[in-house]
Amino acid sequence: MIMKEMKGLVLILIFIFTLTMFSTALGAEKVTWKLAGVHAVTTPETKGLNYFADLVKKKSGGNFVIYVYPAGQLGKDAVTLVENLMMGSIELFGNVMDWNQHLVKDFAILAMPFLFKNLEAVKDFQRGSIYQEMKERMIKERGVRIIADNWYRLPKVLLAKKPIRSLNDLKDVKLRMPSLKTYFETWKALGAKPTVIPWAEAFLALKKGVVDGMDAPLGSIYGMKFYQAAPYIMMTYHLVAPFNILVNENKYQQLPQGYKRILIEAGKEAGDYYSQLVKDMFKKDKEKMLKAGVKFIEIDTGPFIREAAKVAERFEAEGMWRKGLFKKIVESQ
Repeated sequence: MIMKEMKGLVLILIFIFTLTMFSTALGAEKVTWKLAGVHAVTTPETKGLNYFADLVKKKSGGNFVIYVYPAGQLGKDAVTLVENLMMGSIELFGNVMDWNQHLVKDFAILAMPFLFKNLEAVKDFQRGSIYQEMKERMIKERGVRIIADNWYRLPKVLLAKKPIRSLNDLKDVKLRMPSLKTYFETWKALGAKPTVIPWAEAFLALKKGVVDGMDAPLGSIYGMKFYQAAPYIMMTYHLVAPFNILVNENKYQQLPQGYKRILIEAGKEAGDYYSQLVKDMFKKDKEKMLKAGVKFIEIDTGPFIREAAKVAERFEAEGMWRKGLFKKIVESQ
């Protein structure tokens, strides 16, 4: 009887020791962070961010908790949220990578419409030395680190209240655009009349007729309800910038090593989950939109690509990104 009790006590002590060592490896203390986003609750982006937060909590044994604030709850637009991230009022921000140009100018190349032919071209660029240098500069110069950049979205397309099959059809069409020069100036050069409106306000702007159309990733159109106000979707595939998760570098460095590892692991795993989710969700969403009367229109993007290239060359001459970068990307595809 005594031997059984002693054996039981030894097992309990081993369990407590193992749990203590596990907690020590992770950092032991409780950490609570805020993760900001601009996308609606039902979109793949927000679902991916919630999945990421759940992974972090699970991997840390419930000690590292991340609260997700989607739909611009912590700032009306991406520019505001990037500024809040740099100041440290939020620890994490999930958004499209081209917005990183507010931190390091070379990221503006990822916001250049009709530049990258497909997702593989973007991945090739990410594997290169220039991209790695861009990430390092963002840490050193701006105090912001990318912890996950494998969140691959579906390409961006154009949606409008009427069919747009040519540059002539695009003339004087009022398009909602973010406050990014690459977007604004390119679509202006293509003949449209761009209007800067925050992403969270885009649906209302479409519905009220403030704008006639906009561009959006295929995977976001249903969740954001854009199709209800702009039922014509032109398959331009003009932009394939990945989604990424950014962290305030000072906050990151204050974490125990175990928590840093968890963030990186969870970010990558959530990226794989998200990349598959957008494909799966779009298949279902497309069927729903077709039943609602939405028209998906294939167009010849050749004239769009040629005109956009002229704008890109002007941007490079103006110093929007390093010299030679545009040509390097074009020739690598």
